[in-house]
Amino acid sequence: MKRSAFTLAEVLVTLGILGVVAAMTMPTLIGGTKPKELEAQFKEAHSILSQATVSVVDEKGIGLRKTFATYNGKVYANASEIINSFYDKLKIAGTCTYNGKVMNYNKSTDNPYVDLGTVRPNKLLPNGMCFQVVICGGNINLTVDINGAGKRPNALGQDIFNFYIDDNDTLQPKKMSKLYTDEEVEEIAKNDKPGVNMTSPQAGNPCSSKSNQRGNGLGCAYYALINQNPDDSSKTFWDNLPK
Repeated sequence: MKRSAFTLAEVLVTLGILGVVAAMTMPTLIGGTKPKELEAQFKEAHSILSQATVSVVDEKGIGLRKTFATYNGKVYANASEIINSFYDKLKIAGTCTYNGKVMNYNKSTDNPYVDLGTVRPNKLLPNGMCFQVVICGGNINLTVDINGAGKRPNALGQDIFNFYIDDNDTLQPKKMSKLYTDEEVEEIAKNDKPGVNMTSPQAGNPCSSKSNQRGNGLGCAYYALINQNPDDSSKTFWDNLPK
């Protein structure tokens, strides 16, 4: 009885077709998993920081903001105590180093605005995330890079997020309070003092694809948490990040 079989040429043609199909579909598949990966990392980071906040309150007592973020006219006298407490609870494992630029939310510009490490969190957590505590503006500010310094996008509001401790000693995501126009930002910038007081990049805690502020992305953690696009409430946050 004669047996039918594929010839070598037919096998090679089939493999070639499969290779072409794979090359066409893989970018789409990878692009589809990236937002989900970032979302999962964000949720993990939020959980870790929330638990750390509870532990710090248990250790230091209620009223963290009043006790540790009060400016005496010259310095935040108790800042180092609360900062070190967070670092101790989170078991800092080393230092994060950013070799490339940190972009803003819509990636329209690199972000030279660095407020005591707010944009480049430099403490390495055991899970590879990067973290920083900054006491400024009468607030306890926490910044986390959810996938570490070595992985892109390294952009505010995409993988770098800002939180703060409220008066109830609860971790809260920063949220955009107002979308300023370019003209309004230029007016605010007239009072900026580089190295001393830079207000225009962070005015309104921007988070919008329409914003040209260098600090655009500082107020994105709220939208990431509820998974809502800041420019269109009918869309999700993670599946509609600016490219």
